Amino acid sequence: MYSPAMPEPTKTIEGVAVHTVGHGPAVVLLHANGGDSTDFAAVHDHLAARHTVHAIDWPGWGASPADEPPTAIGYAALLPRVLRALGPGPFVLIGNSVGGFAAIRTAATNPELVRALVLVDPGGFTARWPGSVLACRTIGSRRLAPMMMRTLPRLYLRRDTAAVRTIRSHAIDQSRTPARVDAFASIWRSFADRDHDARPDAARVTAPTLLVWGRRDPVLPLATDGRRARRGLTDAEFVPLPCGHQAFAELPDEFIAAIDPFLDRVTTEEP
Repeated sequence: MYSPAMPEPTKTIEGVAVHTVGHGPAVVLLHANGGDSTDFAAVHDHLAARHTVHAIDWPGWGASPADEPPTAIGYAALLPRVLRALGPGPFVLIGNSVGGFAAIRTAATNPELVRALVLVDPGGFTARWPGSVLACRTIGSRRLAPMMMRTLPRLYLRRDTAAVRTIRSHAIDQSRTPARVDAFASIWRSFADRDHDARPDAARVTAPTLLVWGRRDPVLPLATDGRRARRGLTDAEFVPLPCGHQAFAELPDEFIAAIDPFLDRVTTEEP
């Protein structure tokens, strides 16, 4: 199942590289800060066997340059424009971390574009208090960012798989590239913005939603962020898994087993 790299981008939309393969109902993969579309490599081929899979590189990552410092709010504002240009929707959005935040906001503000959501430890549910704001700004400092790029994947990826080893190695390489460091730092600082709050958007989501959370995620813990997400996404189906921040890389077989029935159901229903 594991494939170490995505195909070359098939198109560029709004400066965003999109890697498209497969045939069937459209699925869009939205990666976390510090990664790129290859984060989903362990499940990509399985999804593409029955879906048209659009794996994007957020600005600042993969094959997508950043013309200005990227932010979580900027990604969320960009996503609807990318979806409209991709062609006929609606789309299933599979979003991890900041990708999940962008997916929730898009589902709330542009419901006609979203068939369903699969959210993997989505961002935007951390309580805003002086300590959390300071942590985001500290990790997002230019001085500490390279070290945090290398350290965080060792902390929040709790399983040893081929995909995890590749993501960790990739993070080390990225930490040596000034443009990647700047993007990583800018996004972390943006997590402290008041508008980086998914709770008002979650209350407006009407699309079918599957919420997948790693029980051992130390960055967005299930006991705090996961609990707030479950309260906000009141109609979401919930699947906890014994892993960290990226279930699709750490437990790909279990992740597929969790999402396949959901995808089958939502893609056979009339949007």
